[in-house]
Amino acid sequence: MSRIPVGYCLEVFMRSAIKRLGWVFGVSTALVGAMLSVHGCGSDEESAGSTGGSGASDAGGDVSQGGEAGSSGSAGTGGAGGIIGDSGADVEVKPNCELVGASCANHSDCCSANCDPDTNVCTNPTTPCKVAGEGCSAATECCTTVCTGGLCGEDVCISDNEPCVTGDLCCSGKCEAGDAGSVCVPLNAECLTVGNACDEHSDCCSSYCENDRCEGSPSFCTQTGDACTTDDQCCAGICVIEASATVGLCTMPSAPGTTGCVVAGEVCGDGAEGADGGLPTCGGECCSRACAPYGPTGVLICQPPSGCRPTGETCRDDGDCCGSEGMPGAGDKGFVTCSKTPGEPVGRCDNGGACRGAGAVCKLETSSCNAENNCCAGNVNQDPTVCQQDLLGIPRCTGVGDCTDAGPFEGKECATSADCCGLPCLPNADPNGPAFICGESCVPSGGLCSTSADCCSGLPCVAPPGSTQGICGYTPPPDGGVPDGAVPDVNVPDGPDCAFYGQECVESADCCNDVPCTNGRCIQPVY
Repeated sequence: MSRIPVGYCLEVFMRSAIKRLGWVFGVSTALVGAMLSVHGCGSDEESAGSTGGSGASDAGGDVSQGGEAGSSGSAGTGGAGGIIGDSGADVEVKPNCELVGASCANHSDCCSANCDPDTNVCTNPTTPCKVAGEGCSAATECCTTVCTGGLCGEDVCISDNEPCVTGDLCCSGKCEAGDAGSVCVPLNAECLTVGNACDEHSDCCSSYCENDRCEGSPSFCTQTGDACTTDDQCCAGICVIEASATVGLCTMPSAPGTTGCVVAGEVCGDGAEGADGGLPTCGGECCSRACAPYGPTGVLICQPPSGCRPTGETCRDDGDCCGSEGMPGAGDKGFVTCSKTPGEPVGRCDNGGACRGAGAVCKLETSSCNAENNCCAGNVNQDPTVCQQDLLGIPRCTGVGDCTDAGPFEGKECATSADCCGLPCLPNADPNGPAFICGESCVPSGGLCSTSADCCSGLPCVAPPGSTQGICGYTPPPDGGVPDGAVPDVNVPDGPDCAFYGQECVESADCCNDVPCTNGRCIQPVY
């Protein structure tokens, strides 16, 4: 069974995505242009965050960012390839190429430049990994983590500190002379990057050791500290590559004034080792307060929350953050901003001195989890409706109040699904309306989403790191991949035959990784 595409992208990716939505939904060219200006991947301008340190409250305290989490395209999945339409020196993509999920005979038929030889279906370049002899432009595309002469190597990469002749045969991509001869020099001195030989999960930057090699895809994105070739592969959206190198390391944004909780996509709790032992109490160390299994692997990761992003979570601009200017339920004590260091594409949501607007993590009236019971809308102990659970079971400050007398909700403005009373809170395709509106039901392939819980069973929500603007179930082609006016095929290869965390279910057997079906959703609520 083929895996669901899980690649991320930068601004050019979202331009393609939004352009494609025009084809899917019949949106006019003018509207697509407006969407690009309103719902793009985000500005590079700095949104200076306060250094007041108020951000930690969303995560229930000052939790430091774990240094062991990591993931990349790996030996076994090629998860960090992420280079769309550039799969090797001998691959030339046709102007009228086929989309992901369409039939193909060879790589050049596909917009993604990847034709699965087993299924003859166009696949995302990040999945599956490329076998020996296939064209490549980065080692992380190959199952062996070796790309030499534009082709994937036959043998697995040479582990750190082992003898080598050339850097392209090393897992780290670096071979340097030493007193005992030339050896592969580690990319990360603290843990083993993707492809290296390992004995246990804790050896790896990804916290995921499979078949005695560090596997790079425990999550939908490359973890902090593991190997990368582009920013868009990393959970935190930043890949630092030395001037003379081809492979770098994912790192966290150096955003001033923000909390150190663990961001969406990063391994949390006990990762692969703890996946069978239950979920961390109160959502663990995650900014989203949801540390739960990732559908395809079962590894515990921080789940992207519904709608706007709470304090400490990654962001591309202010509009991604709960309580930012223009978002519903913001207070009169200032606005939450996306704190970014100049030049970095991704920052983190900084509460500054603002009150806790709609979407901030809060404490239910009957809960012992999380410290904050004050929302901009009021105190939880005085009015329990101001803090309600979203589709992932996360308690969030609300902006609409009691669900029993405020419906119907379809099309109404929202900050998170906690405002929609059982319905998803979706990015709005209308640039003249609010940023998010309540949807009618689960989102099919090709529709807008902010988290996989918005999508119909088994479909991921694919979005650039830090962005709240995603698409259910597929990765769009590069710009120019489909002629104007074409009707895209939005089908995707089969994924896990089960519902991801937060998605709809009838019984627990419907859910991936033995997650219970709770009130029609695959969740373990954060009570």
